[in-house]
Amino acid sequence: MRNLMPLLLVLSAPASADLLLNYNGFYNRMKKLQQPQYSDITLAFALTGERSGQACKFYSLGLKSDRHDIALDIAGNGEINLPYDEALKDSNAILEVLQADNGEPCQVQFRLRSRMRLANGLSLAELQHYRSQFDLLLDDMAGLSKYWLPDVTGVIVEFADDVTMPQLDAATLAATQCQAKRCLIHLNSTLPENSHWLFNQRPSYLLPLINSSTK
Repeated sequence: MRNLMPLLLVLSAPASADLLLNYNGFYNRMKKLQQPQYSDITLAFALTGERSGQACKFYSLGLKSDRHDIALDIAGNGEINLPYDEALKDSNAILEVLQADNGEPCQVQFRLRSRMRLANGLSLAELQHYRSQFDLLLDDMAGLSKYWLPDVTGVIVEFADDVTMPQLDAATLAATQCQAKRCLIHLNSTLPENSHWLFNQRPSYLLPLINSSTK
């Protein structure tokens, strides 16, 4: 049984080894996101420590091939600014992470999330829209295996700082759980059509909330 959690895939290297990953795997995943039905979501790639989950310590990060030598930047949230480039795919480029001495092994996390910045207030219609795109993309990426995938039953709202529970009616409150820097919102059939969540800060992004039961 799978716990309620956002989609999170991990690629890592053996302990004390530099991390070398084929760019084609990243490109093929990003290619799915170019379709118009996925205009509001993206697949982000974060470089983190294998044990701590915190920012990974490294000497250099870049894409290398016989035609390319591109240094990459990392955003404040640890996400790699990875280009979507067919020329890199065709040249069989490698994502190379030269790890720092005495640092824990690095890993790359694939995180499915909302693309654009969000407002403090989110409506039921907006959240249902994101859930639909998350669910559709996961099915698309899984292919024939989609019939064994768990359902996306809601969204996880991530914040930069600890969030307080917004003022909600009884039905909406029952479907909402807030703790620390995230709120889990279960988008079930009992929610009123005018359900609205007004938070004390702007969310960083939305993640899919995965059901523990299979389809």
